[in-house]
Amino acid sequence: MVGVDPGAQQIARARAKAARRRAPIEFQAGMIERLDCPDRTFAVVLATLMMHHLPAGLKRQSLAEIARVLKPGGRLVIADFPRQRDRQGRAARLHACGSDLDVLAALVRDAGFAQVTSEDTRPRRFTAFPGADFVTALKR
Repeated sequence: MVGVDPGAQQIARARAKAARRRAPIEFQAGMIERLDCPDRTFAVVLATLMMHHLPAGLKRQSLAEIARVLKPGGRLVIADFPRQRDRQGRAARLHACGSDLDVLAALVRDAGFAQVTSEDTRPRRFTAFPGADFVTALKR
């Protein structure tokens, strides 16, 4: 397993958590659009709560990079905040950004992934956490 984040503080935090759990995870400071990994390295790529930070062009570049590092038949899982306007109550005030689930799924399809599915999940009880939307797909 390899964890990638552009923030040195986030990497340090993740390393400490992994060490406490004795989890054999390598961490790299880096950007999703330029992963420091060979082609066809991973069976799964998980992108969590970060796609909403990227403009459309960078999302496309990132999805191409994910396709590059995934093995054929590899799985992509994206979890991201829903758009702010799709949230209610306190959740609408947490983190101003989010992703449009339909647009994100279309970008994944356009990147050449197959069996693209999407699911919008919301917390079951009143909370400030806005939940997450998921897009999953397979590399052809």
